[in-house]
Amino acid sequence: MQPFHDSTSLLLDPAALREQAVQDGYLFFAGLLPREPVLDARREILEVCARHGFLAEGRALDEAIAAPGVRFREGDPEYMAAYDEIQRLESFHALAHQPPLLAALRSLFGEEVLVHPRNIARVMFPQNNDYTTPAHQDYVHIQGTEETWTAWIPLGDCPRQLGGLEVLPGSHRFGVLPVRSAYGAGGLGVETDSLGLEWAGGDLRMGDVLLFQSLCVHRGINNGTPDRVRLSVDYRYQGVSRPVTEGSLLPHFNRLSWDEIYRGWERTEHQYYWRRYDLRMAEFTRQYHASAGK
Repeated sequence: MQPFHDSTSLLLDPAALREQAVQDGYLFFAGLLPREPVLDARREILEVCARHGFLAEGRALDEAIAAPGVRFREGDPEYMAAYDEIQRLESFHALAHQPPLLAALRSLFGEEVLVHPRNIARVMFPQNNDYTTPAHQDYVHIQGTEETWTAWIPLGDCPRQLGGLEVLPGSHRFGVLPVRSAYGAGGLGVETDSLGLEWAGGDLRMGDVLLFQSLCVHRGINNGTPDRVRLSVDYRYQGVSRPVTEGSLLPHFNRLSWDEIYRGWERTEHQYYWRRYDLRMAEFTRQYHASAGK
């Protein structure tokens, strides 16, 4: 495995930044985000986890120690009840609009940035390896444009043992790969051995941002700690001139309406903001899911 290539030095050189993106299909920025908004989202998500019995009693909240025997995953009723509360958190959605991140994306796209409102939070329990996210491409789940980029952001320091993310540099040049059914988030995986590429990864720190294009293959790493919960978020972005599917403008899992999510927020600037753009809508096809028997 090779270490992430840090592209922070390219932020003031858009042409070089785009060249790096075309070459690797991903960009890594160490310490791009200020600590405070990341900590705010982390704290509020952990408070939700504590209310739903995910965390051990008698331990400091920031330790994120899992309650003994609790190993919930996406789709479990207990997980989804907590996830609905996470989706209502203003701090969770506001983090996607951090100015340093949007500035980097403007340089990458060469135009105004559309922030997808379908924001995703991950609460990954320890020793739950059967459901670690498999190697996959985001495009089959997003569609619209291949030039949608995901920002993967750990909510706190994330050494490899805690279970971060790896990317496969250059894999975006192979187009959409055949999919298969798999456990883990998304439920679809791809085979990568035949590509002859080397994975990139490493420890991540609070404030780091890993960006990757929708065809760039990536995978989760097992949370190998004895008892710590790993928190991260997935935010997605594209240029406003490119097509987008309706699903990307809906809440994740679409269990709540935007009115329900926004109720009680202090600010309105991150509510329904995408409606001010004259967006080109694209049809979402289920051909990839059907080919995997989904």
